[in-house]
Amino acid sequence: MFAPANLFPVIALIFVLAAAWRRLRSGATDGAVRTWLLMALIFGLVSLWLNYFR
Repeated sequence: MFAPANLFPVIALIFVLAAAWRRLRSGATDGAVRTWLLMALIFGLVSLWLNYFR
């Protein structure tokens, strides 16, 4: 349907927004915020690899 090289940056952005939303709602950086940010980092790094190093 969509190429992963184009889709993964969007997914990474969604994870960053989810982390920000959770951080604003909870008022603290809890495990869920760190997990969302970790997922954003993973998808961001894979996206970079797919776009520039493949």
